[in-house]
Amino acid sequence: MATPGAQEIPAFLTTLPRKRSLYAVDTYFRESFEDLVAVGGGRIEEFCHDHALLLLKPDAVVSRRLGPALRWVLAYGFSIVWAATVTIDRHGVRALWQYGLNAASRDRRDAADLYVTACECLLLLLALPGRPQPASLVLSAAKGPADPVRCRPGQLRHDVGSFNYQLNLVHAADEPADLLRELAVLCNHETRATLYRRTLDASAGADRRSEAFALVDRLEAATPAVDLELDRTLEELADAARTRMQGRPDAPARELLSAIARIRDRCSRDWRAVVRLADSSGTPVSRWQRIVLATHLLDPYVPGATSLLPDTSTAP
Repeated sequence: MATPGAQEIPAFLTTLPRKRSLYAVDTYFRESFEDLVAVGGGRIEEFCHDHALLLLKPDAVVSRRLGPALRWVLAYGFSIVWAATVTIDRHGVRALWQYGLNAASRDRRDAADLYVTACECLLLLLALPGRPQPASLVLSAAKGPADPVRCRPGQLRHDVGSFNYQLNLVHAADEPADLLRELAVLCNHETRATLYRRTLDASAGADRRSEAFALVDRLEAATPAVDLELDRTLEELADAARTRMQGRPDAPARELLSAIARIRDRCSRDWRAVVRLADSSGTPVSRWQRIVLATHLLDPYVPGATSLLPDTSTAP
């Protein structure tokens, strides 16, 4: 089977005409589809229907939410058929969220670069056969929206506990077309071909949960825990500024304390001013403190901009 054109992309991959048109000329999607066709035979639709892709992001690693997320997925009924760690650079950020970042603010794009690349992520291929809906659609709805305020009990992001619009622990491929495309963004040809072949093998029904939990242990051992709450970060920076001021006048430190107070009083969301004043006062700001400030306080959208594809609350 040749790689399909816009009018030939099967309905089981996506029913969105706009996505069919874009993905027909998307190199990631085309290569992944070609790899699946090469080994899938008549079981391509079965693979796409029964599987879902879940990425546990660096905020899940440092907040120690990896284990709870895996247990939630298993309790929901998914099985883990493959698990691996992946490192995402700034190019990967743009590739993975290519069709939504056009409507993202510069602050959101900068924050995504900062936190998605902060450490390794955990990537899972999940299976949920026997459902009327594709597994990817089931997972996309079950994980909950990006905004924690909109999450409901029973959804992954609510039950495990996300922090803000960006620090929401997980990303899931929205539907089968995205499953294929994102496997191409996150995995090379050799990995994809092996994964497709092994998963479609009639004897490859083993549950890989033990491998996934072993990767959780490795990631957490290699990555220090971080408190991702805004109030904690503001208090840490305020304490550091007060320490700088002990026994000597320090105008930048006083301005930093004032900027922190305005944020606490809901009179400001200027996180860049806090970082600038901290730098000028010699108050150290860690990478994750910058991430917490930015992701809690930024405005994620460009006013009036529309994503190339419908916003499904999975943007970085």
